[in-house]
Amino acid sequence: MTDKKLNNRTALITGGARGIGKSIAENLAQQGCKIVIIDPGYSIKGNHDDKNLAERVSEEISNKYNVETLAITKDISIAEDVKNSIEIVIKKFNRIDIVVNNAAIIRDGFIFKYSIEDWKKVIDINLTGAFNIISETSRYMKEVVKLDSNYNYGRIINIISTAGIWGNYGQAAYASAKAGLIALTRVTALDLQRSNITCNSIAPFAATRVTESIKPQNEAQQKYKDSALKIDSKYVGELVSYLSSNDGKKYSGQIFGVRAKEVFLFQQSRPVFNFIRKEDDMYSDLKRGFEENFDENLTSLETDLEAFSNEPMI
Repeated sequence: MTDKKLNNRTALITGGARGIGKSIAENLAQQGCKIVIIDPGYSIKGNHDDKNLAERVSEEISNKYNVETLAITKDISIAEDVKNSIEIVIKKFNRIDIVVNNAAIIRDGFIFKYSIEDWKKVIDINLTGAFNIISETSRYMKEVVKLDSNYNYGRIINIISTAGIWGNYGQAAYASAKAGLIALTRVTALDLQRSNITCNSIAPFAATRVTESIKPQNEAQQKYKDSALKIDSKYVGELVSYLSSNDGKKYSGQIFGVRAKEVFLFQQSRPVFNFIRKEDDMYSDLKRGFEENFDENLTSLETDLEAFSNEPMI
């Protein structure tokens, strides 16, 4: 019998009723976690298409893995609904040990004709929703730490996207939200460091509604889509479970990636080249400095889809 690494932990997964979120919920359940799924049954564009999905998946996971589960169908972008939802979780399970912010929608459109309504909706769910969840759950985690000095658990994992690092055509809101989620990961890790609560990001590569919705702009992007659709999202769930385990407690504020059997640790933005101005002529001084130090070291204007268009290790 497989040793369960997360017995009696309580894990909350937003967007946990399908795709990557469901794979994460299933893997955590397989490791012995009690599972809370927060999912209103939104389509990839953020409209209701299956309001009862969370209840069905919750029951399915409970029966399959013999763990307690709870389904909540609230919209995480609404702060009061999140507050009430977390109170329900605490009342039922008395604790929250693992939080996975996976919920996301996509409404793509080129920047020069993108609507403010679509921008707000994507930012509200993908970024503000994650903030609402972290803000509420971290309070409970910190209270546990105060009451039990030996408790050094508390895991927060944000599911980001390489679109938030590289960017992609027509994804102003989605990429901005995911980039913001990287920053939120860093700040959360810093703010909760003294409480021994960790926070990390994972950029997943897997077959999901997101990859299905990709409209390739060139041959490299088509190759990315074709390969991504072959990747089982179980690998994301396995990485989440590892980072949620006792062995994962030494990692915080990091950006990881997973593409089938490949696991990545991403560098984070730090200065890599610099120069010191020497002359009073601002324009010529900057021109010299740029040409001598920056011109051959610029970041290429490629998208995340092109950067990962090679075949994954399946």
